[in-house]
Amino acid sequence: MFRRFASYIIGAALGVAALSSWAQAPESLLVRLDFSPWGMHGAMHLAQEKGWFTDVGLKVEIQDGTGTINTLQLLAAGKVDVGQVSVGTMAVAKENGLDLISIVGFARTGDLAVMLDEKAGVTSPKDLVGKKIVCFTASPWAPFIQPFLQANGLKKGEVEVVMVAPSAMVSTYASENADGFMSQAPFGQPMVKKTRPANALLLADSGISFPSYGLVSTPSMIESKKEAIKKLVQVQLRAWNYIYDGNIEEAVKAILAQRPNAKLDPDVLRGQLIAYEAFFSSPTQGKAPIGQQFDADWQAAINSMEQTGLIKAGHKPSDYYTNELLKN
Repeated sequence: MFRRFASYIIGAALGVAALSSWAQAPESLLVRLDFSPWGMHGAMHLAQEKGWFTDVGLKVEIQDGTGTINTLQLLAAGKVDVGQVSVGTMAVAKENGLDLISIVGFARTGDLAVMLDEKAGVTSPKDLVGKKIVCFTASPWAPFIQPFLQANGLKKGEVEVVMVAPSAMVSTYASENADGFMSQAPFGQPMVKKTRPANALLLADSGISFPSYGLVSTPSMIESKKEAIKKLVQVQLRAWNYIYDGNIEEAVKAILAQRPNAKLDPDVLRGQLIAYEAFFSSPTQGKAPIGQQFDADWQAAINSMEQTGLIKAGHKPSDYYTNELLKN
């Protein structure tokens, strides 16, 4: 009798332990980044390195990407849960039928630029006539190339824009096989600083406004994994605030530790993180809390994209973003 009772107690205890373990099992999320490792991935890798995802009950897989557009397509197809991408490009993708929404904004000021050799003396888009500029098809720049040229009165053929492989863009410029390249200024300028320093012509200076990097998901994914995605957002806010509170070096080390085989230059990563801090400000609200998005910023972006024909008229800011997941 005693043995049967003891067996019952032990079995019950094991059952409770199993149920407890199951109840506390980490929630899995698949996050896809925009590109191969670079500075803007710092918060994601820092959180992974420090165990901050694990601390809130998340198991996060971080995938490198092959371009913002590709990541957006995978998001819309339900292949990944969250993407870190250019949310301005997300708005264009949404216009083309992808059901997406921005859930947090990091670099809220537009960062796309044409970068050219400092020695070339280029000071305005008009100086691009006769120049060869490289880009790549899945770049956040892709939807804005023609609107940029048109906004500056540049006719077709006056500027040679050549699409190359993403991995070849910077090297093509650095080896002087192109006059310039189209990318994000805080990404590109640190990349070429040691080989061929570049000046930047910001797209925003041509009157085309849109937000830069943030996190994007789909309404259906948010509905099914809301609490897990909310935890991810909260951890990323913590990480970015930590980085820009004097801890950029830790973010650099985290990227190197998380991607040891990527042959990354810590000086470039550091330079990118330093350069991006200014772009974290809101164009209309200034140094607002990291992550928060604003109607005024999005309305300016909507106006620009309507004027350039990238989206149809009639959209409102709430079509593109939500601050719901920022709330504690």
